[in-house]
Amino acid sequence: MNLSPHFTLAELARTEVRDLQRANYDGACGRLGALRSLAGLLEEVRSLLGDRPIVVHSGFRCPALNQRIGGSPSSQHLRGEAADWHVVGMGLREAFDRIRCSSLRWGQLILEDGDGDGIPTWIHLSLGAPWRAAERCQQVYEYDGREYRRLAA
Repeated sequence: MNLSPHFTLAELARTEVRDLQRANYDGACGRLGALRSLAGLLEEVRSLLGDRPIVVHSGFRCPALNQRIGGSPSSQHLRGEAADWHVVGMGLREAFDRIRCSSLRWGQLILEDGDGDGIPTWIHLSLGAPWRAAERCQQVYEYDGREYRRLAA
């Protein structure tokens, strides 16, 4: 099922945790409104970055998957409101900075080093208002594998 011109439900519900693939997909089917909005935001990002393909690492997460991978109990991934991704043909820092300096609206934008090795692994992007409270909109962070550092939007 296409959620937007370049993003499908399967893509935003994928997981490499094989025994939770079906539960995760089924859970995502109950979050289509949020996932369509997330796909729309990712389309805007794709356009901003020169129409380069975006590879989603993690979108929607069912509670069992989120717990298995150590996700936050309040993660927007649980509601289909966030995605971790990279863009083909562009470094993560450049993509992060372009989004950060753009007029796009988001909830959180995080450059994440999931391995803690000093090299960014993916960008986390979540929906802002009306999906989340206005005070959570336009938050920008860098995560080094240990702690989050807030940056100016």
